[in-house]
Amino acid sequence: MTDSPELLTVVYQFTGGLDREAAIYRQLLASSLRHEDEFELKPVESDLSTSDIIELLSKIDSKYVVFVQDSHLLGPNYLGAMLDYLQRRNVYIAEPFMFTGAIPKKVAETKTTQDYFFKRDTDIYGAVYHTRRLREFFEAVNNIDRSSVYVSYRLYWNIQNIAPLPVGYSVSTNTKAAIGHILDASATRLFPLIKSSSLELRIYIIRSLAHYLRGLRSTGRSSISARHISELTTMFSLEQLIRLVKPLQPFEAAWIESFIVPKDIGFLYKNLTSVDAYLVFEEAIKEREDSVLLYTIKFSDRSTFISKVYRPTSLRQSNNDPSVYDHYSKKITPESVLIFFDRPMQADDNAEYLYEYFVANYPEYKNSYFALNPKSEDWSRLEQKGFNLIPIFTTEFYEMFLESDLVVSSQIYNLQYQGKNLGNSRFVYLQHGVQLNDMSDWVNSKFFDVFVATGKPEEEYLAKYAPYETLNSGLPRLESLIRKSTNQKQLLFLPTWRFNLNNSSTENFIRSEYFQAINGPLTNKELLEHLEANNATLQVKLHPNVAVRSSLFSFSERVIKTEASYRDAITMSDFVFTDYSSAVLDASFIGIPIAYYPWDIKTFFKEQPYESRLDYKEQGLGPVFDSEDEIVQHIISFEYEKYNDEFDERKRIFFEGVDPKRINAKIVDKMLGL
Repeated sequence: MTDSPELLTVVYQFTGGLDREAAIYRQLLASSLRHEDEFELKPVESDLSTSDIIELLSKIDSKYVVFVQDSHLLGPNYLGAMLDYLQRRNVYIAEPFMFTGAIPKKVAETKTTQDYFFKRDTDIYGAVYHTRRLREFFEAVNNIDRSSVYVSYRLYWNIQNIAPLPVGYSVSTNTKAAIGHILDASATRLFPLIKSSSLELRIYIIRSLAHYLRGLRSTGRSSISARHISELTTMFSLEQLIRLVKPLQPFEAAWIESFIVPKDIGFLYKNLTSVDAYLVFEEAIKEREDSVLLYTIKFSDRSTFISKVYRPTSLRQSNNDPSVYDHYSKKITPESVLIFFDRPMQADDNAEYLYEYFVANYPEYKNSYFALNPKSEDWSRLEQKGFNLIPIFTTEFYEMFLESDLVVSSQIYNLQYQGKNLGNSRFVYLQHGVQLNDMSDWVNSKFFDVFVATGKPEEEYLAKYAPYETLNSGLPRLESLIRKSTNQKQLLFLPTWRFNLNNSSTENFIRSEYFQAINGPLTNKELLEHLEANNATLQVKLHPNVAVRSSLFSFSERVIKTEASYRDAITMSDFVFTDYSSAVLDASFIGIPIAYYPWDIKTFFKEQPYESRLDYKEQGLGPVFDSEDEIVQHIISFEYEKYNDEFDERKRIFFEGVDPKRINAKIVDKMLGL
C-alpha cells in the first residue's frame, strides 16, 4: 500500500446504520481489490448539508472526491472507468450519464437531449470533483444548498459543457418532481448570479427552481428572497424554458411565469365547463368571489399569496385564438368517445366498476372503451365480461384520447398528445382510496374536472382546494361490495410499505422494525394456537413492493400469503387490520370490523412527504394498537366481534352523504353534465 494520497475518495452516505450487504456498498468494496491504491472509501452516516461537505473536504487528502448515496445505483464499471479517466488527465469535474430509473445496458448510446438534461438529477452525487477546486469554490460560494453545488460549481468555474463518461449512475427515483426539495435553512440563494449562455446549465437551473418552489409549497417559508428568484429568471432567460416544466409541474410553471411577467388576472390553470380555474400570485390578498386561498408563502423579503380563482369561460383569452382547439366545444353525447382505465397493468379498481355500471345502464354510448395493457392478467377476464378494450399508452390509445370527450380514471397520469392534455380537456378522477393524509400539495398539482370524495369529512377537506370539482359520491367499487361467507373464520392483515427499505439488503430488511412488526403476529404462539383451535386462518396481503421478499416471512398452514385481489380478500374476511392502508375502509363500509396496528406512528410520517389528516385514536373506524401483544389480544379475545356504538357513530360521520345504492349513478350524472 502506497503512503501517497489516494487518487479518489468515495464519500459513501448512508442512513439508519451501515448496511454492509447493500449492493452498492459491496460493489464499492469489490472495486477496492483492483484499485486499492487509488481510492479510499469513506462511509458517513448523515444527510449531508453544504456545511457537512465543507467540513469533510478539510479532512480529505485525495486529488478527487465523489459523493455516493446508499439508495442510489452504480453502473457495473462506474468506479473503474472514473479512475482510468482521472489517471490520464487533470480535470475540474468528471461525470457519468445520470438517470432517475434503471441504468440502461447501452449507456453510451444515451442521447444528451434537452429532455435528458431536464430529467437529470443535479444533486452533488455521482460526479467526481477536483478536491482542491471544490474547496476553493466553497471559499467563494458557501451560502447555497447541497442540491445546488453541482450547477453552482460549474457556473463558478465556467464549465459550460461536459461529455459524460460511458458509465451510468442512477438516483433510482424522480420523487423531487412530485414532492420537491426543501433547502438547508442556511441557504440564502439558489445559485450564484454568474451569467452563462449554456443551455444545459440553464435547463438545470429551471429544473432546480421548479423543485424548490414545489418544496416551498410544503414549508411555506424560505430564507431565499423573491428578488433573487426574479434575478435568476431574468439573468438566465428562463421564460424560454417554461415549456419544459409545464408537462409535469404545471403549478410551478405558472409560479415561475409570475416572476417573469406578473398578471393581475392570473394564469389559466385548468379549463372547466362553465368556469375556468386560474392561479393568482400577489403580495396582498384581494377580496373576490369564487376564490380560494391555497398558500401563504413567506420569502425572506416579502410574502406571496397564491389563490385559485374561478372565472367564466367567456374570459378565456384563447377563445379568440384559432390555433387553440377548445376540447369542451363538443358536448358529451351518445356519439362521444369515453375512455376509462385503472392502472396500466391492473384493473379491478374504481374505473372498472364504474365502466361496468355505465355500459350496462347507458348502452347507447357505444364508443366507451376501457384501456389496459394486453399483458395484464386482467385483460382476458375483462374480455370475457365483454369490455371494449384498447391497449393503454399505445398510438391507438393516444389517437383515441385526442378524439375523446371524456377520460375517467382511478389514477392520474400525464396524458399529452398533439396539444391535448388533462388541463384543457375533461377528466373525472375517481381516486384509488380515501385521502386520509394531507395530500393538498398533490391535489393542487393535478388537473381534474371532478374529484370523487367519500363522505362529508373528505368532501370538506377537498372543497378547500377544489370547491367546483369535488363530488361527494363515494368510490364506485363500494357500491358492489358484498360480504361473502366462507367455511372457516378468516382474518386479514394489510400492511403498507416503507420507502426507505427499497434498496435494503436481505439482512438489513430482516433486521428492520418493519419486518419484525409484520412477522411478529405471523409467528405469535398465542395467535397461532387461537387460529388452530378455531379453525381460522390469518390471510396476509403484502404490499406489491414487498412481494419479492415474501419468502422471508413466516407463513404457515394457518398464516397464509393470499394471492386474492384486495376486493376478494376483504369481502371474505371476518376482521381486517392494517398499519395505515385506506383499503380497510372498504371493509368498514360493508360492516366488517377493522383495527389499526401502526407500530411506528411516532416516526412514520417523518419519512413521508405528507402528514396524516386522521387522528386514528379519535377518528379511526376501529381501535388502535401500538404493539403486537395488543393486536393479538384483541383477536384471541374475540373483542373485534363485539358491537361498539362509538365506532358505529364514527363510521356514520365518515361516510355521511354517500348513498350505497347510488354511488355510480351520482358520478355518471355529474360526468355526463360536464
